[in-house]
Amino acid sequence: MRFTTAASLALAASLATTAFAQITPTRVGPVSQYGQLMTGKNSQGKGQIYGSCEGVKDGAEVQVRGMSLYWSLMPQAVEFWSEEGVSTMVRDMNIQIVRAAMATKATDDWNGEWNGIKLKGWEGDKTNQTNFVKTVVEAAIKNDIYVIIDWHSHSAHQQTNSAKEFFKEMAETYGQYDNVIFEVFNEPEQISWSDVKNYANQVIQVIRQYSDNLILVGNPSWDQNPSDAIGNEVNDPKKNTAYTLHYYANSHNWSGNYDWGGESEGSKGEKAMNAGLSVFVSEWGTANSDGNGNPDQSRNKSWQDYMNKHKLSWANWSASYINEGTAAFQDGSNKNSLQYTTSGNLVKGYLATNPTSYKACKAEEEVGIKAPAIAGGFSVSLEGKTLNIAGGNANVEIYSLLGNKFMAVENVSGALSLASLPSGSYVVRVNAKEGSKTMRVQVR
Repeated sequence: MRFTTAASLALAASLATTAFAQITPTRVGPVSQYGQLMTGKNSQGKGQIYGSCEGVKDGAEVQVRGMSLYWSLMPQAVEFWSEEGVSTMVRDMNIQIVRAAMATKATDDWNGEWNGIKLKGWEGDKTNQTNFVKTVVEAAIKNDIYVIIDWHSHSAHQQTNSAKEFFKEMAETYGQYDNVIFEVFNEPEQISWSDVKNYANQVIQVIRQYSDNLILVGNPSWDQNPSDAIGNEVNDPKKNTAYTLHYYANSHNWSGNYDWGGESEGSKGEKAMNAGLSVFVSEWGTANSDGNGNPDQSRNKSWQDYMNKHKLSWANWSASYINEGTAAFQDGSNKNSLQYTTSGNLVKGYLATNPTSYKACKAEEEVGIKAPAIAGGFSVSLEGKTLNIAGGNANVEIYSLLGNKFMAVENVSGALSLASLPSGSYVVRVNAKEGSKTMRVQVR
């Protein structure tokens, strides 16, 4: 066998500069069942989220639901930025997704300290904040759930270089895991969509050097205007970007207009979807927009009905025992044991309707245009990280699910090791004189 020159040089350069983490899931969870999350439109042109396992087709929309960690500045929150904390939420709350809401600014207005660490944002303490995120990401991968890496800033457009540096490391290290979602701008305040878009375009360009995974982009006025992107989307070469919608049930409306004439947050989200944009609720709370108040159960039910109707994925704010009405846990909770607040019990009830078991995608499955079966005793199979070609020689090409070529090998006969590939889902094309085959494989 031999590598084609261009492919071998590209692969060698990629592997030489990329420190891929190698992590194996300990269970079959939603990521094994749905695969990489991806944007798409249904037959009516409505924007939705799909999984790579079934692809973009009516009825295959994916909705995953879970928890958002609180800003990584408070000891009442950082307790749960741990493998034990994530695993406990998977076990006790049945979460399918966790959001790592990383603090970004150098200053620490909260004066928090945890395990001897003076808690500051990434620009003031890159090492600890990056390690907090890595811990959560790797815990999510082990639990086979999705994880949002969130640059949790209200002024990310003033931190462009920092965000590019951070997301380069995250995409380079974890960007080939189907679990990972990148949220590049938590909640822009009252700035223009053009300012948000200009920032997002620069960060997306960095991420796309390493990953075609789903990217989430915020929008003006605390993510309450996803419709601002209609006809003016960010520049994503992989077309795998969704726009976030944030709400707090006591403060925001799911339909209609406000008395002062403004359109409800839910209506603007629906408008964006109907225009073909995919929407993701990466943060929502059960009470007031300032985090306080008592959850209004009727308003929360209406918002849940809205999200279920539109199959919107969500992460609830917040997995912490901070003294706020929207905190899910009571004081005295820890990463191994959770006691729930009124809000936490309400959210746990919603999460109880998530599946309790999952079925992994077939390790080998034809995708796209059906190729003729390979005849004459020729066979292709995957065992672990080895592709076995039996019965003759073949040329093999390996692509990501969004079309990036990772490998091209000629004259393969016998075993082809895929150990150099980062974990994830791939499309394998095998061409031999006996015929050809296209199949999807999962490398773990």
